[in-house]
Amino acid sequence: MEKRFSMSDLGLLSYYLGIEVKQGDGGITLSQNSYALKILESAGTKNCNSCETPMEAQLKLSKKKEDEAMDPIAYKSIIGSLRYIVNTRLDLAYSVGVVSRYMEAPRKQHWAAVKHILKYLKGTIGYGYKYERGTELKPILLGYSDSDFARDVEDRKSTTGVIHFLGNSLVTWASQK
Repeated sequence: MEKRFSMSDLGLLSYYLGIEVKQGDGGITLSQNSYALKILESAGTKNCNSCETPMEAQLKLSKKKEDEAMDPIAYKSIIGSLRYIVNTRLDLAYSVGVVSRYMEAPRKQHWAAVKHILKYLKGTIGYGYKYERGTELKPILLGYSDSDFARDVEDRKSTTGVIHFLGNSLVTWASQK
């Protein structure tokens, strides 16, 4: 292609759209460490304490207007950033999906759930995906799924999660209502 088009070799990919790419003999690692730090800074939680789970167990959020309203613009901004970081953080997919449902009219309870996600992000900032070079001749495709069985308090719909591995490498995932 260099003979036909004017181009230059920039070397191995190391950073693309906020995703850090580390390539080595063992495989490729994808993460968003610096982007996660930017999210924590913009939310004012850079120095917060960390926690071990992305969402409190058995948390039930609702759209009822019983508590104080929050700024929807700031809420949407943080949610948008968290939705982008899910590209390399499967562990956040469910919790970010849940708090995304309340962007129209966020309340104090919704912001508390977002802050919990940010605390988890603070404690797991170095997480990402590693795709190892496979030595298997025929890698096995393996999938898992789970559902919360009509847990949404407003419409009684379920949220389902699906994950697929090819060998030891994560290839697809989804969490949807």
